[in-house]
Amino acid sequence: MQNEILRLINAIKPASEYEKIRKEAYRAISSYKAPRYLKLTDRLTILFEDAATVWFQIEETIHMEGTDDEQMIREIISTYQPMIPSHDEVSFTLFIHVYNDDEMRRLLPRYSGIERGIGLSINDNVIKPLPIYPSDYEPGAQARSIHYLKYKSNGLAALLMRTDDVTILVDHSEVKAKVKIPGEALASLRNSITIDSIKWIV
Repeated sequence: MQNEILRLINAIKPASEYEKIRKEAYRAISSYKAPRYLKLTDRLTILFEDAATVWFQIEETIHMEGTDDEQMIREIISTYQPMIPSHDEVSFTLFIHVYNDDEMRRLLPRYSGIERGIGLSINDNVIKPLPIYPSDYEPGAQARSIHYLKYKSNGLAALLMRTDDVTILVDHSEVKAKVKIPGEALASLRNSITIDSIKWIV
């Protein structure tokens, strides 16, 4: 699958070209993403991001905008590019599941600060997440149901290759959880396509 994905994400296509392969892209990326999801609780799920998952978000945004304009496409790439991990990084999106407006108003504020409470534990050493977009957490920012975060540590890639004892720790006033990353998800994480593997960054 990796070779197929690398071929697919080799370039960013304008809307008129992407439309021709959109169904193929959806099938391929959906299959690729499946083991990269990790359920933490009934309310929390994470998706481990890489160049392929971000490529799909970029292309879907270009499709939604219906644009072939090179400058607009560069701006879209620039917006999503920080989500692509480098060699010693793990990038992920945290989803807080709320199902109606009442939960949005009542429940979501109780998860304030959750972005600081999702640790990556490797052999009992815990790495804290960093915000990919720090402005999301400036004073006065609204409560969010989606958080873009990453772990960054020297030698992280080598650590992930050497051990199967990799766990996500949730430590927050609203929720506590400890979830070991299963084998298929860990294998997918080890094979993440990093930013140095692609040519279309801006």
